Amino acid sequence: MDSTVFKEFSQTDLNPFWPRLLAELGKLQADFINGEDVLLPLCRILAEFSQSQAVLIFPKDSFDSEEMPACTTCWCRDPVRYLTLWKEAKDWPFMDQEPEVHCWKSFVIWPAKKANVQIFFHSASEEWLSFLLESSPVLSEIIMGMLVLQPDGWKESAKGRSTPAVDSEMFQSIVSNSEDLILVASRSPFGVPSIMYANAAATSVSQYPRSQLIGKPITMLFELNQTEYDGSELLQAINSRAEFDGELVCTTAYNEEALLHMHLVALEETSGHGSLFALVGRDITEKKQIQHIMARTLKMQAMGQLVGGIAHDFNNILGVLKGNLELLEFKNTEEKLVRYLGNAFKACQRGTDLTRRLLQFSREEQFSAHHCHVNDVIEDMEELLGKSLTSQITLKTEIKTEITNIYVDRGDLEDALLNLVLNAKDAMEGEGDLLIKTDITYLSGLLPGITGSPQVEDGQYVTVSVIDSGCGIPSLLLEKIFEPFFTTKDKSKGTGLGLSMVYGFVKRSKGYMSVIKSDEHGTEFRLWFPVAKQASVEEIKSDERIKMPVVAKKLKVLIVDDEVELLNVLTDYCEILGMEVESYSDPLEVRRKYSDGLGGIELLITDVLMPGGLNGYELAKELSENNELPVLLISGFIGDIGINKNEDMPYRVLHKPFDLEALVNSLEQIGIEFSSEDEGNKE
Repeated sequence: MDSTVFKEFSQTDLNPFWPRLLAELGKLQADFINGEDVLLPLCRILAEFSQSQAVLIFPKDSFDSEEMPACTTCWCRDPVRYLTLWKEAKDWPFMDQEPEVHCWKSFVIWPAKKANVQIFFHSASEEWLSFLLESSPVLSEIIMGMLVLQPDGWKESAKGRSTPAVDSEMFQSIVSNSEDLILVASRSPFGVPSIMYANAAATSVSQYPRSQLIGKPITMLFELNQTEYDGSELLQAINSRAEFDGELVCTTAYNEEALLHMHLVALEETSGHGSLFALVGRDITEKKQIQHIMARTLKMQAMGQLVGGIAHDFNNILGVLKGNLELLEFKNTEEKLVRYLGNAFKACQRGTDLTRRLLQFSREEQFSAHHCHVNDVIEDMEELLGKSLTSQITLKTEIKTEITNIYVDRGDLEDALLNLVLNAKDAMEGEGDLLIKTDITYLSGLLPGITGSPQVEDGQYVTVSVIDSGCGIPSLLLEKIFEPFFTTKDKSKGTGLGLSMVYGFVKRSKGYMSVIKSDEHGTEFRLWFPVAKQASVEEIKSDERIKMPVVAKKLKVLIVDDEVELLNVLTDYCEILGMEVESYSDPLEVRRKYSDGLGGIELLITDVLMPGGLNGYELAKELSENNELPVLLISGFIGDIGINKNEDMPYRVLHKPFDLEALVNSLEQIGIEFSSEDEGNKE
């Protein structure tokens, strides 16, 4: 490089590439002056700065060759890509045009204007392309001196060197710079296989310096007698010179584990070092983690669908039982039957609570959510939570005051907090410290924690943490703790639905749940809820419940439910409320009959999931499309009805099983007016 180059360089804007690149090229030029071959080091430097997968330097008149010419210098990260690299490059069609920096297919091409040389960058970064377009004249002056003086030397040295020597250099370059772990080891008849060579990727994966790998037995990295990834199978393959292709756990210098897909290649049968073999491995730890998260997600979804279907049928049964018991209660005049009815109602309520928990796990969307402030919920529950603990447990709260509302079912949030607190009490065996914290944070990327790291939706989240000082959760159980019916407690102490209920509630609230830490010092569960985006809309609430209401004016109601027994209960309910009833068990029949008009129907009450290809939501849309018609949907399980968001549901939903009071309350919410029975009689 002469002074004119430095002068021209000093007049250009300083690109971020220049300082380090100049330093590296300066060292290279010193080696060149000393007569050393600098082309392969130049390839490496250019590949590093351009972030290329491969760099080729070759004379321009080499394109006629079908195979990569011996005069080509190539640096390649991936040995597989090396095999096809020349076949891609040799089809370059712009040989006769003015040499300019340009893109072609996966390459950035830099034709040397002052030398018969081409430099191809495979998959280079956009920043490097911009750098070449801006700075190639100056960069050419710096490095082309080395290239101009060497083309003839390339050809002469290529003739003087044997093909095996060229192949050896290329092979060494490929192995040294491969992203796959490559070990060469020897098997002596008198000892354990020991490592003779380790490439850069091996040091990166194992976290051992190369000096601590050479000469060490391979069992330092691959332990024997592992439960799932047994390294003894690899040793058997080495001793018998058989093939091995499988997954092994590599124990790193910091006692961490990396899962590798390993392939054994036998090299020389005999040598001065014993039988040689190569181990080529690719780190698949992250890939396996992603597969595990996907499998777990699919499993939870499948279980949710199964549980939801069971709960739907069970809710219909409970609805029939509860409805008939209530109707019987209305007509009962015998005192001794009151106790029997009371016991039956309690049993129905237990069944209702159980199916509600199942549905909280399985539902992906909730239709009873409201805006609420999590701090208010915790403060209102603090006395209840304290009474749920023993006197030896100290309950503390750390409340973040500057947090906003979240959009959840408040009752479900209260149940979730109570479940987490009771689990913490059991983990501490009735003695220790329990802390409940709230905060607001920005969440992006992967979910923190040790129970899987799924990708999250970026945004602001309100967090609730429950931290205990218990014994921790065994690592083998962490992946199962959110599954329904999984429990380590005695059957008399739990159903195994607690954490699965919390998981389901958080999921359908568009939030996340994870275990942040769990060890001998305790466990931290954390819940994330997205901040509410809309202002709170208060529902209409009746100030006083009327003991036996009737509709304020006569109206005609259409009831649709495929469960005939439940349809009969609803019919009786509505007749007690003073309505004229038309009832059907087939939604398709309803569609046919009312396709031309409602025929005086003033209210629609319909089940959601029904056989025949028409659900209650679709039926309601069709009947109310050209008519103003109040609609109440009833369901034990919403399921997949074409609605993915809570705000998209245009109708009120009443969940089964319900009683007459809940029915009246829901009808009031959609505008049906009631009066007392006495007032109705006076009119």
